[in-house]
Amino acid sequence: MEKRFATVLLVLGSVLISNAGWGQSSAAAAGRTFDAITIKPSGRAFTEGGAWGVSQNVYRAKNTPLSRVILQAYLGALPVPESRLKDAPGWVLTEPYDITAKADDATADLWNGLPQAKKVAVAAPLLRAMLEERCKLVAHTVPVEVDGYALVVAKSGLKMKQAAEDEELPAHSARFEGGWGMVSPMMKGSDTGRTVTYLKVEMEQFTQFISMGSKPIVDQTGLTGKWDFEVPLAVDPNPPAPAEGEAPVPRPDVAHLYDWKAVGLELRPIKVPAQELVIDHIERPTPN
Repeated sequence: MEKRFATVLLVLGSVLISNAGWGQSSAAAAGRTFDAITIKPSGRAFTEGGAWGVSQNVYRAKNTPLSRVILQAYLGALPVPESRLKDAPGWVLTEPYDITAKADDATADLWNGLPQAKKVAVAAPLLRAMLEERCKLVAHTVPVEVDGYALVVAKSGLKMKQAAEDEELPAHSARFEGGWGMVSPMMKGSDTGRTVTYLKVEMEQFTQFISMGSKPIVDQTGLTGKWDFEVPLAVDPNPPAPAEGEAPVPRPDVAHLYDWKAVGLELRPIKVPAQELVIDHIERPTPN
């Protein structure tokens, strides 16, 4: 198993937060624009890796296709599949850019002390203004129902334990807002083999985490409190690289990634309300 599995989980988890308070922060930023913006082609392939988000008083995207920034600006900070972006020209999905957008002092004050996802929520109206000005972007959202899952307790019964309030997280665990942690097979000091360990996690936090970048998952377990459990990996999360000329093997869907029965849980297919973003018009930004 490759180390990048742990890296992907950590990157996704770094933006996991409660939705509470987003509306107020976004409203406070409405009508503002970035003080200074630089957008230019990165000159590299996105396969070399990219990153996007807020650091100090700047929104940065490094080696990132505009599709990722557009989805953040219009559909929220938590990663959503690019399949929810409709009618986008091919270059929007494949051509990476470097973006530096400096915020004014008032916006920087709003960002101060917030976790990353709330910072992106504050930045969203500024990002929309940037895209509309620099890319002549015109877009609209459409309510849809998408394929998702309901997380439920399996008929065989729950096989997890509630966490003790005074439980301390291992030093080698990844730690997330809300006080919960996760240990993947490749983390330093981990002896979990082919299991992923979740510690002191609430079911809402867990479903948000495993939903990111995948199909949406709705918690219907009815479980309250915080839980500890180890869930075995059913498949390798990193498919082997394709042979030359062959199409890449898609990453496994979250429903098939874990051995859910081992912890007494089950994912049932359902339809989930969501939004798609439709691109009406977009142009390549003029580099500067």
